[in-house]
Amino acid sequence: MLTLAFLGVFAQTLSNTKLKGSLETLEQKEDRLREAWLDSAKAENWVREKTNRNDHPRIYLYNKVAGSPKNAPYCAAGLYFTATRAGLKLPIQTPAAVRSWFADPKKVIYSKTQPGRFLQMPKKMDVVWIFQSHIEGLAEPIRRDIEDDDYITTVAFNSQGNNPKQGVYFPMRRRWRDVRKVANHVTPYLKKLSKDESSTILAKETR
Repeated sequence: MLTLAFLGVFAQTLSNTKLKGSLETLEQKEDRLREAWLDSAKAENWVREKTNRNDHPRIYLYNKVAGSPKNAPYCAAGLYFTATRAGLKLPIQTPAAVRSWFADPKKVIYSKTQPGRFLQMPKKMDVVWIFQSHIEGLAEPIRRDIEDDDYITTVAFNSQGNNPKQGVYFPMRRRWRDVRKVANHVTPYLKKLSKDESSTILAKETR
């Protein structure tokens, strides 16, 4: 009798765990995936180029996944690679190209040409376009009252900072004044995914 009671409690625990998982809100799922992407990117912090010529087997892998030549610049390819590792299949046509991440104006939530105007407040792993053609992932949310001289923290691929070798670095500190644009790819991706899943369920129910 005691064994049966234990099995009943165990089964109920498993049922509750599954129920909690199924009740995850879209916002909770987004927070979880952003954190997973950041963790995936931070885990590449050990990568250093051998001769500062984009030369490392791991870099070749970033570029392969992004569909780019193995010794190509990899600031965008590294972010795309780690997004896929976190379960995000972002629909970016040429993910190794910085401009492609900002090609859809609906995903651009900040532009330096309109300083102080945030369409949405940037979150972890929204991507920032800095300098002439370089992209990094935000490691922290951005405050609405941020000023040009304030620093932001990012995870940076194909970067160097004050270090002797190019590679992957976290944390990387950047001035806000160097940010040209910010784009949010995670929210639109998850909203579309949720919409597609709902449409599939509805189609099955109407058969």
